[in-house]
Amino acid sequence: MKANFSDARVEKVVGDGGNFIVEVDGDVIFSKKDRIGNDEARFPHGEEITTLINKYLKEKSA
Repeated sequence: MKANFSDARVEKVVGDGGNFIVEVDGDVIFSKKDRIGNDEARFPHGEEITTLINKYLKEKSA
């Protein structure tokens, strides 16, 4: 994550029930449990998070 987004703040929250959430500027762009950014309850694949972040940033700047 830091290699693609040097100003990213990454944190782990212990005991969150197995959820995996990615936020950009306070907006959730991926949630394993709530199925935001995906169509099933799963962890992201490969570069999926980088792709979602880039899409979010592009839409926000448009």
